[in-house]
Amino acid sequence: MKLNVATILTISRIVFIPLIVFFFILDDGKYRDISAYIFLLALITDYLDGFVARNFNQTTAFGAFLDPIADKLLVVITIFLLARSLDSIIFILSSLIIISREFLVIAIRQRLAELKSNVPLKVNNLGKIKTGFQMLALFSLLHSNTALGAIDLHIIGILLLFIAAVLTVISFIYYVRNAWDDILS
Repeated sequence: MKLNVATILTISRIVFIPLIVFFFILDDGKYRDISAYIFLLALITDYLDGFVARNFNQTTAFGAFLDPIADKLLVVITIFLLARSLDSIIFILSSLIIISREFLVIAIRQRLAELKSNVPLKVNNLGKIKTGFQMLALFSLLHSNTALGAIDLHIIGILLLFIAAVLTVISFIYYVRNAWDDILS
C-alpha cells in the first residue's frame, strides 16, 4: 500500500486522539483547552482528507475503510473523556444514542461485507449535518472555559449534542432502510 496525502491526514487524526486524551487529563484538566484545539485540528484533517482524496484523485480502498474508523474513534473516545466531567442526563442519553449508532452501523457494514452485498452505505447530506452538530458539540464541551461572554459553551454543546443525537436516529433509520433486505438475507 502506497500512502498518499489523504491517507496520511486520516492517520494523523488517529494519532491526535492520544494527545487529546493526554491534555484533557494532564494536571487535573489544567490543559484541557489544548485538547479542544487538537480536536479542532483533527476536524480540519477530516475535512482536508476528503477534499484531497476527491479533488486530487487520491481515493483508495484503504482510505475509504480507515476514514470512518478514525471518525468513530475520535467521537467515542472524546465522549468517554467528557463523561468524566459532565453530569447531564441529556449528555448521557445523547452519547448513548450516538455511540450505539456507531456500533450498529459497523455491524450493518460487517453483515453486508459477509454477504458480499453491493448496497452502498455512503454518507448522505443528513449524515454530514449530523456530524457537523456532533463535532461542534464535542469541541464546545472539551473547553474548560464554559463561558464565552454571556454564552455558556457547555449548555450550547449539550444542546448541539442533543440535536446530533436526534439526527443520528434519523440517519440510522436511513441506513437500515437502504440495507434492510440485504441484512436479513
